[in-house]
Parts: sequence; structure tokens; C-alpha cells
Amino acid sequence: MKLLDFHKKNRMKLSLKGKHFLQDFLNTSTIHGLNHLGHTKIHIIEWILWLTLVISAIYGAVSLSSITLTRYNSNPTVISMERDRFAWNTSFPAATICPMVKYDEETLENYIETSNAPNKTLFRNFVVSLLEANYQNLEDVVDYTNGVPPEEFLDLILKLKMKFSPSEISNSAGFSKVNYLTEIVSEIGICYCFNSQLAVYNSARYWSSGQWTIYPLNDTLYVNPLDGEVFANVMNISSGFDIYIHGPQEVADVATKKTHSEDGYFLQLYLNGMTLFSSDKVRALKVKQRKCRFYDESDLGHSPVYSYVLCRMECRIRLSKQFCGCVPHFYRKLDGEKTCSVEGLHCLSKFKEKLILLEGTCSCLPNCDEVVYYVDDLDTREWFLGTNLQWGLKDYPKMRLKRDVIFGFTDLLVYIGGMAGLFLGCSVLSFIEIIYFFSLRIFFYFMKSEKQQGKIMKK
Repeated sequence: MKLLDFHKKNRMKLSLKGKHFLQDFLNTSTIHGLNHLGHTKIHIIEWILWLTLVISAIYGAVSLSSITLTRYNSNPTVISMERDRFAWNTSFPAATICPMVKYDEETLENYIETSNAPNKTLFRNFVVSLLEANYQNLEDVVDYTNGVPPEEFLDLILKLKMKFSPSEISNSAGFSKVNYLTEIVSEIGICYCFNSQLAVYNSARYWSSGQWTIYPLNDTLYVNPLDGEVFANVMNISSGFDIYIHGPQEVADVATKKTHSEDGYFLQLYLNGMTLFSSDKVRALKVKQRKCRFYDESDLGHSPVYSYVLCRMECRIRLSKQFCGCVPHFYRKLDGEKTCSVEGLHCLSKFKEKLILLEGTCSCLPNCDEVVYYVDDLDTREWFLGTNLQWGLKDYPKMRLKRDVIFGFTDLLVYIGGMAGLFLGCSVLSFIEIIYFFSLRIFFYFMKSEKQQGKIMKK
């Protein structure tokens, strides 16, 4: 019985200490209205009135601050327009050139003759159909049971590819470092890129080396209205081709708009474009805030760099595994992934439309820095000197777009501080007081009380 009374008295003392401590906090706090709640001699109606006012003020400050926080998290950027076109440089259009002839005839014939295939005609048809395969015609790949293992499809394509060696690659700006074509493996087949910063990451050499290194941005051809008309030329291609125009930090895929040229023709493309670039402040934001990605912020499984089109390729890989349990041979192969056999390619052909269009199945963020080009005019005519190509900027963009931060973290603090000051009359120190009272102050308060109680008991 005495033990129960002892515990009951301790609980009462603890409750009384807590009440005194809370009153001490309310009376000394710099938050307006709390001192009225700490008075012990006011009427209960007054106390309820002040409690209601304080709760209403806290609710107003929190609700308006949450709206401000939502704005900061979801829409802190703005896209503005710049018109001083002589003050900036425009990146020269990158191009992906895909020859229509996919193989070297002599190399193919030697390969077929030296093979052990019992039916060389059927085997040749299989190899040719494989060399020409893309998402548009996967159903045309000849089913040859004694053919090449799926893991060797890409090696065979690289071995038998057409020898693409134009007689001249040049540009009228005299920028020599981009006067070469980078060979890549694409969804359209073996293609060649000019002035591209992402081409190296789609090259067979980069894949076979096992690298995931992100290189510094290489030299890109930039031009200015003061340069006048600037064109690039690829002469004597020796094959008809498809050309895909895109920005230097982008690539082409099977859904990219193309321009076709027959063998023996001279194709001239006159382009115009629109640039969208992001300021350094935008990079400091989170991806979900700015709703775009820079090239070195890849979340893709098959590429160390990011672009909108590379993300769509990643979606096609995911859907291919979902539909048919394999990945086509023209993608980078990862450990544990199965390369599609002829049967797998035929399976994918049944989902051709879904794989190409990706309607409602892929949520890819746009590039933070991008240039969109469109064909302003073109001219094509028969040319007795072979198949030639010329493209470039005749009229320069008269404006560009800039993505910048309009509502940053500093603005967030100012808005939230303003709401707290308006409704509660408090500052940063007021919130520090709350932390202090319910951490260090409460600890020393009860420690002091226990020491005093120990001295009384000793007496």
C-alpha cells in the first residue's frame, strides 16, 4: 500500500513539474499569443479564445507555407525568350547518315563461300535479311536453323558492313575537329554521325571495351550569324541514304523524322532551328523540380549518358523483354540479358507499332539543353559526280529560349518566414527557442529537480 502511494505521489510531482515547465515555455516564448495561454489568472473563456486564435494562426501559416513549398518543388523554373541573336552562338546541326546498302558485296560472298552452311542460298538470304533488319521489318528475317547464334548477330553485321568511305567530309566554317564521321550501332542499322557528342556511347568499340566512362563534351561546331551561310558536305557516298538531323546532344532512333536520298543524287538541306538551354542555377535543382535531365545525369540501364531519345530506346528494350523475353541485337548487351534469336525477332514484329510509337508506355524527361532543327527547304537533283550531301544553316534563329530559376530556395525561405511573421510574429530564433526548450532546457530542468529532491530526502 505504501509502495502504491509512493508511485502515485511521484506521478503527481512529475505532472506538476511538466505543467510548470510548459507554463515557463509559454510565458517566455517570442511567438505571439502563447504568453496569454501561459497566464494562470485569466478566465477559462479568455484562455479558450486565445487558444482558438493561436491554432487558427498556426493553421494559416502552415497552409500558405505548404502552397509555397509545393510551388518550389513542382514549378520553380521559367522559360524566357532571348532575341539578341548576335550575342550567342548556335550549334551546327548534327547529322546521322544511314546508308541504304548495308553490306559489302565482295565480303559477303567470301563469307558465304567459306561457311559450312549446307544450303548457301538460304544462308545468304538469312544473312542479308539480318543485315537489313530493324523494327520496321523484323518479320522479314529469314528463319535459318543452322544460322549464326544470336550472340554473334552484331559481330556479323560489323564484319560484313558496307565500306563507308566518302571522298570528302568538310564544312564551310573550316572547323577541322568535327570533319569526320563516327560509326554507331543504331535501331536503323550501322550509321555514321557528324558533330555529335553522344555518338561515341553508341559505338561498337565503346561497347566491346566494357566502358561506362562519361567523357568531357568534345569540340562541337558552333556558328554565328556573322559567319554567314555555313554548310557541311559529305561527297561521293556511293550509296543512297537516309539522313536524320538532330542536336549535338541527341541521337536518332527508328521514330525520328528522316530525309531520303537515292543513289546518284545531290541532296541539299537548308535548316533552321530553335535552341533551349538551361542556366547553371537550374542544374542545382532536383530533377523532379526542373523536369528535365542533363546529358550526364543518366538513369538508363544501357547508356552512361542521357537524352530523350536514348530514354525511349531504353523503353523499347524494357518492352522487348516484357513481350518476348529478349533484347534485339542492335542494343548494348548487359549481363543476364538474352539476345533475340530469329524467333524472338519475329515475336517482336507482332508488337511493331507499340515498340515504334511507344504511346502511353514511356515517360521520358526532355533534355535540359537541346536544339530542335527543322528542314526549311531542300533541293535534290541527279548528280553525275556520285551521291553527295550538303546541309547547313542558311537563316539563323532569330530567338532562343532560356530555362532559368524564378523561385529558388532563398525565395522559399523568405515566403515561409513572411507567413510565420505575419500570422505568429515569430522569427528563426523563435523556432530555435522551441528546439532549445524541448531538448537542453527540459533535460536540465528535470535533472535539477531530481537533485533537489535527493537533497531533501537526505535531510
